Amino acid sequence: MAAPPLVLAILLAAPAGAPPPALSAVAEGLGQALGPPANGRRGMALLVEARAGALVGPAEAALSDSLAHLGYSVTPSRGGPEAESTARAAGQDWLLRVQAGLVPGRREVALVGELIPTWDSFFLQRQAGARARAPRLVQARGPADPETLSLGREERPPGSPFARIRTLSRISGRVLALAIGDAGDGPAIAAVTPDAVLLLSTTGREVARREPDRSGWQRIRDPAAMVALGDFGGGRLAVEQAGAPQAEVLARNGDRLEVVATLPAAPVCAAEGGVRLFGAFAPGEGLLLDELTPSVDPEARPRSDRHLFGVSAAPQGGPIAFAALDSSLALTLLGPDLKPAGPPIPGVGVGFALADLHGDGTAEVVASSTRTDGTDRVRVIAPFAEQPVVLESPPLTGAILAAAGGDVTGDGVDDAVLALVSRESDGSPVTDLLLVTADPRELP
Repeated sequence: MAAPPLVLAILLAAPAGAPPPALSAVAEGLGQALGPPANGRRGMALLVEARAGALVGPAEAALSDSLAHLGYSVTPSRGGPEAESTARAAGQDWLLRVQAGLVPGRREVALVGELIPTWDSFFLQRQAGARARAPRLVQARGPADPETLSLGREERPPGSPFARIRTLSRISGRVLALAIGDAGDGPAIAAVTPDAVLLLSTTGREVARREPDRSGWQRIRDPAAMVALGDFGGGRLAVEQAGAPQAEVLARNGDRLEVVATLPAAPVCAAEGGVRLFGAFAPGEGLLLDELTPSVDPEARPRSDRHLFGVSAAPQGGPIAFAALDSSLALTLLGPDLKPAGPPIPGVGVGFALADLHGDGTAEVVASSTRTDGTDRVRVIAPFAEQPVVLESPPLTGAILAAAGGDVTGDGVDDAVLALVSRESDGSPVTDLLLVTADPRELP
């Protein structure tokens, strides 16, 4: 598969032969964990292995530089399974075998090394290949920049589907809104039910919550909410539930989400780079007014008399930056300037999100259907493709009521999470969070 335009631009901009800065920083950390040569034993064979072949060369270069600064004389090894015996035959003092790769669920790169002594043991001279001392494990990890993420992304398995859909986790109650983004200490998922605001890890595990006092709220026939993760001043999670007196900005304090500020507008969506949109619920309803602004604007007025089910932002921008679903179930695609970016997409369900699943710079639409028979489907739509529907799931029991796009698996490319609401055997609502991803590590 050809490299996306953004990836090509990053690679062309990098100095020839220079490893990415993030990879160099993690290699420096591994070198610090290793320490300088012991007892003057400087000769080192370095074997770097990675499931993503493109990561091997840059990781080897970064480690060679870091280890040379510590005083090692480094020789790259291609010995594979025989690397240890090859290093011993060449008179090396050490073999450093390193596994390099992205950390699942986070935009981080990790280097895990096994330091193996390869000089002859004085006490075990008659035992061929006997080690003079036990090997030692060292490791380092750190944030991955875009180039490292690109290098660390594995090749798609031959014949694999466009994307995979699997259950991420189950939440009690009916999830009304979802968001994916940086919650202050890394990527996270925000979910809103009628009774609580939840902050989840990228594996779907609850890490913090807030149960608001609903006294004084206006009664709404059908509960609705808007939630966004981004920079909202003092906190990174903003939420408004229909009928609440105002939107709130929340910050995590242990296992609690605490109010740190209020907003006079609903946080409709957010994306990387500080992109945010604000709006307002129609009075007494769970629908939004056709009022979208990039900042809180008390003077904003609806652009039309239509109402919106929801709005989504492409996590990393692009020609399709936003999408808005109106009450006719037609999805309007919008550019960064909030002007139409393509013809409307008809027949989109209320659970939808923008996500650039393949990392080619243009977001796909990941959406529910408009079925009313108690089942739903996940569809992935490439708006500008000749055959727009590139993936459709089998029927799913329940209804998809919310969705969000963002990097959940940590490979630097968008995924999507959808909230499939159904009923337990006792009739109580329950939500399965579905992960839609094209991460090659997830594909069969």
